[in-house]
Amino acid sequence: MGPRHEDTGGSTLRAPTAHRAVTALACPVIAYFVARLLVRYVPAVPEVAAYAVCLALGVLLAVRAWRARVELGPHALRVHNMLSSTTVERRVVRRVSSAGRVEFRRGSERLTRLPCEALQGPWWSFGSGGRRYVANRERLSSWTRTTSRVARDDDGDGPDGEAVA
Repeated sequence: MGPRHEDTGGSTLRAPTAHRAVTALACPVIAYFVARLLVRYVPAVPEVAAYAVCLALGVLLAVRAWRARVELGPHALRVHNMLSSTTVERRVVRRVSSAGRVEFRRGSERLTRLPCEALQGPWWSFGSGGRRYVANRERLSSWTRTTSRVARDDDGDGPDGEAVA
């Protein structure tokens, strides 16, 4: 039997390419200026080392910015932002806010809001690419709504509602 409609596993949500490119290109530039400030105001730091470390971090952040995404799996979603990656189980996701945050609750913890770069446009884009972000939020909301049906199937019930041994 093939995958069911409710199983939205394997989907990847990304910000528009232009937004990811601008962010990725800005990271090494900002790192260069941070290195210049560091060299100027902290004279004990060797100049070559300051530039090398700052530019290496800038390139690392640029790669992470380019690859920022939300992966929708059958049992969990994985959020890859520029600074961190987080895995959230499908059953604990409560909703996706219009501000581009995934709201979830693990156990008795209070509600946690996780920002996602693929769900909300950056401030500097001035609303461009808005349709893509809305489509990403709708896709993630749809993935969240199917949780109860997928969880019911994972409990070991067969297609007729009978327990499968």
